[in-house]
Amino acid sequence: MAVAVKNTPEVASASMLDRMAVASLAGTVYALGTLGIVFFLIPSLWETGNNNVLAIVRGLLQFVVLVGLIVFGVRLLGPKTAPGVRAGIFIGLVGFLTILLLTRWASLWIEYGSYSRNLYSPSVGGIITAVVGLALLILGVRLFMRPATEHFLVRFEEQGWFTPRPYKALQGVRVRRGTIFGILILAGAGIWTLLAHNTLRKGSPNWQLDIPFTGRVTLVSAGDAGAELSKRFPDWESRIKDHTLIVDRNTLQEINATVDPATHVKVFQPGGSKLNTNEIVDSATFSEAKKENRDDQPLGVAPLPATGPLSYRSLTLVPSVQFTIPLLLLAASLWLAWRIVNVPAFADFLIATEAEMNKVSWTTQRRLVQDTIVVLVTVLLMAFYLAFCDVGWQAVLKWPPIGVLLKPAEQQDQNTTAENRPW
Repeated sequence: MAVAVKNTPEVASASMLDRMAVASLAGTVYALGTLGIVFFLIPSLWETGNNNVLAIVRGLLQFVVLVGLIVFGVRLLGPKTAPGVRAGIFIGLVGFLTILLLTRWASLWIEYGSYSRNLYSPSVGGIITAVVGLALLILGVRLFMRPATEHFLVRFEEQGWFTPRPYKALQGVRVRRGTIFGILILAGAGIWTLLAHNTLRKGSPNWQLDIPFTGRVTLVSAGDAGAELSKRFPDWESRIKDHTLIVDRNTLQEINATVDPATHVKVFQPGGSKLNTNEIVDSATFSEAKKENRDDQPLGVAPLPATGPLSYRSLTLVPSVQFTIPLLLLAASLWLAWRIVNVPAFADFLIATEAEMNKVSWTTQRRLVQDTIVVLVTVLLMAFYLAFCDVGWQAVLKWPPIGVLLKPAEQQDQNTTAENRPW
C-alpha cells in the first residue's frame, strides 16, 4: 500500500552576515576607520605648521569628511537595522579602547622585563606585546559573539539611548522641559568650573596613548659615557648641546653598559697604581689595583651614565583637550538630557507628575501675599510670646521663696573650689 509522506522543506540557516553581532563588529570597524581617516590620515597628509588659515581650512575639511562618512554609515545601516546593532557599535568602540589600554598596561611590565631586567630582547618583547593584544582582541570578539551578549545589546538599545525618537512626545511637556533645563544647568556648571579653574590646561594638551617599544631618549647629559659616544657618534658633543642626539633605549643600554655603576668604577685618585684619573675600569681591575698597592690604594667613585628624557611614538586619543573635552561634555549633556526624559519608565513618571500637578489649585498672587504676611506676623508673635515666657518663668523659679533654680551654698562652694583646682 502506498503511503504519502510529507517532505519537510529545508529551512536555510541564517547567513553569518545577518547576525546582529557580526553587523555590529562591521559597524565598529567602519567607525574606527572613520576616526582614523578624519583625525590621523588627513592631518598626516596635510601639514599646516603655524599657518592659522591652513589650520582652519583643514579643520573644515575634517568636519565635512566626518559628517559625510557618518551620513554614509547611517545609510549603510538602513531604516530597518537589526535591533541591537547601534548598541553593539557603541559597546564595540568602548571594548576596543579598553583592549588598547589593557595592552598598554601589559606592555609596561613587558618593557620592564626587557630593558630593566634583561630577560629578553626588545624585539621579543614587542612580539609578546602583540600576542597579548591579539589574545585580548580574540577574547573580546568571542565574548561579543555570545548569544547572551546579543540579548543584552538588544535590551540596551530598546531603552532608547541610540535613537532620537521621543516617547509620548505630547504628554508631560512642561515637566520634561524643566527636567532638561535642570540637567543642562548642572552640566553647564561643571563645564564652567573646568574652564574657570583651567583644569584641562594643567596637563598634556593632547590625551595620547604611547605605542609600546617605540621609546627613544634625547640625550641631554653624556655623564661618563663620552668615550663610547665618540665611537658611535663623532659629533656627539654638539648634538647634545642642540638636543638632537636621539637614540633608542636599546642603544642607550649598550652605551651605559660601559659605565654601569654595578660593574665599573671611575678612578678618582690613582694612588700608586697604573690607573689614570677619570679612567673607567671594570670592578675586577680596580680590585686588583687595590690589592697590588696596599700602601697607596687608588680611590674610585661610581660613574655616571648618559641620561635624557624618554619619549614615545603616540596615538592621539583626544586632541586639544582644553577645547575637545568641553565640547564633548556639552554634546553628551544635551543628548543625555534629551534621552533621559524619553526613557519609558522615567517619562511615564514625569507624565504622571505633571498630571498630578494639574490637579493642584494654585492661589492668586494677592492671596499669596496676604497669607505670607499672616504667617510672618504669627511667627513673630509666637517668638515674642515664647521669649517672654522663658524670661518670666526663669525669674519666678529663681525667686528665693520658691528656690527651684537656686543651688545650696555648700554646693556652690564645692563647684567654685573644683573650678579653681589645677588640672
